[in-house]
Amino acid sequence: MNMPIRSALPALALWLFCSSLACAADREALTFAELMSEQAISGPVSNRHFTAAADAGEALHVFSGAIRIPEHRMTTIPAAIRPADILGKKTQLFPGIDLTFASHNGVLIPTERDLLIASDSDSFWQIQVSPGRVWSEEGDNGMSRAAFPFLLTSIIENESYNGIATFLYDDDSVSMLRYQVVQQLAPFMIQTRFVAAGQEPVRFTSLPKRPALVIAFDREIADRLPWRDWSELEARFGADLFDEFDAGIDPALTVTSGLVIDGQVYVRSMDTPYGPYPFPREMRHGVWSVAKTAAGLVTLMRMAQKYGDKVLDYRIRDYVEVTAEHDGWDDVTFRHAMSMATGVGTGTLEVEPNVIGSGDASNPANDAGFGDYMAWYLAPSRTAKLAEVFRTPSYPWGPGTYARYRDRDIFTLSAALESLYKQREGEDADLWQMMVDEVYRPIGIHHLSMTRTRETEGLGTPMLAWGIYVSIDDIAKIAMLIQAGGTHNGEQLLSKAGLAEALYETGIHGLPTGASNEHGPKTYHLSLWQEPYITASGKVVHAPRMSGYGGNIVQLMPNGIIGFRFGNGEDVGLEPMTTIADRIRPFNQHERR
Repeated sequence: MNMPIRSALPALALWLFCSSLACAADREALTFAELMSEQAISGPVSNRHFTAAADAGEALHVFSGAIRIPEHRMTTIPAAIRPADILGKKTQLFPGIDLTFASHNGVLIPTERDLLIASDSDSFWQIQVSPGRVWSEEGDNGMSRAAFPFLLTSIIENESYNGIATFLYDDDSVSMLRYQVVQQLAPFMIQTRFVAAGQEPVRFTSLPKRPALVIAFDREIADRLPWRDWSELEARFGADLFDEFDAGIDPALTVTSGLVIDGQVYVRSMDTPYGPYPFPREMRHGVWSVAKTAAGLVTLMRMAQKYGDKVLDYRIRDYVEVTAEHDGWDDVTFRHAMSMATGVGTGTLEVEPNVIGSGDASNPANDAGFGDYMAWYLAPSRTAKLAEVFRTPSYPWGPGTYARYRDRDIFTLSAALESLYKQREGEDADLWQMMVDEVYRPIGIHHLSMTRTRETEGLGTPMLAWGIYVSIDDIAKIAMLIQAGGTHNGEQLLSKAGLAEALYETGIHGLPTGASNEHGPKTYHLSLWQEPYITASGKVVHAPRMSGYGGNIVQLMPNGIIGFRFGNGEDVGLEPMTTIADRIRPFNQHERR
């Protein structure tokens, strides 16, 4: 439970900051003297020192301004990140960036919540900042103290490095900025798993207050899902039931896991090597190919809802200029691309059994086309990426016959959806902004960034194959929308018929993956991995899964329960969370909600 804090501290701020985690009992580190010093630091400290001390009270000053963080070399463990340079960008450099905040009722609210890319920077990293907290402590010589969570990620990939930062401030000045990066999801090109820290001088600029920012933030807080303590589940169903929840996964590689039951979130853990993360609701996760469903499928189904279910049968070639020297793309539809069954690729021609991972970039040693994949992966622009897509040969079997895991198919679909949207709504229309305005914000997701192609002018094409950075609340709301057949508060946001097909509620049951569990073969369709499960009464059900590189999963149970795990631990066979959910609410007694 939370340590005692002065009653004057606003309850909302305390809830945001500690969220059932212990606040700092005293100020043993990151003292006033330390934060005012330019002395070099040795590395991260316990996360609790970024939280309020036992003598904390309300902030003595209102913060409304910007801090300028200079580009600088991070202190990392291990001492060097490898590779040191990717596409001319340095992986050891923290980006030089301006961060603007306003404080309100004890909360430090960032004015910009999207991904921020430093201009003219040599850093490999971009940054996203989330709401923090302001308070005061008796040992800070009349200054106030601020802390905020942030995410580092790259300009190319979907890894996420979660950090926390703190500084002292008054009306006219700020102290040094102290930060540490303490948790990460699976990187792809970065070979070094690292933590980082830094203490840097920052420049403060005062700015006018922004009342609209406070109003928007209050609305965001009102839309948050209720979080409950994991111990409540253990008390209701017995702690023994959950012993195997993360079985088969190295605990050190699990960032967080839990269940969503009837719109309430039960988080099993959110630890780091330096203690619990002080802002658990703000931690963002780069979930890699979970985005194929949470962004890709949801976008396709929104377009089908807007323009009719016939959209699923539109041909790629009618919306993207195909430059391939073969006819393999002639009959590829949006549905084929979303199911990664285009019939285009470089993997083996062996299909008995078919191995969906043939051609998957996660197995470069077994993939003769890995070099082709990386040429596409690193291509910066929409035009360059599509050129690489269409250099790939076709298989002899045509679309819709076998599934082969290809990020390129989802991106090609994204390009086609973007073209379709611009045709219908005008050249200035932006596909991802439409999704934010018409789907994500209406279900209570107020900030959801998407990686785009890198263009010399204008916004790029959203990747949709990966590239979102979600909080637990975000992914729970997306999964709940899918579970509800695309309906939210009585409004049909996504195609009901399309989602019914994706969830195996029609006669269409996807294509074999080449893998099985003890209940039968696994299949893949419209971005979802389908795993059969036979209940105690003999009923066969399917538990669709969003799955991402490194072991990021979101499991959609037939009884409406949602399971999630984010981390670096890879998948296990039949997820124990599936059998546990069946015990909590038997699958054979409930239809999907």
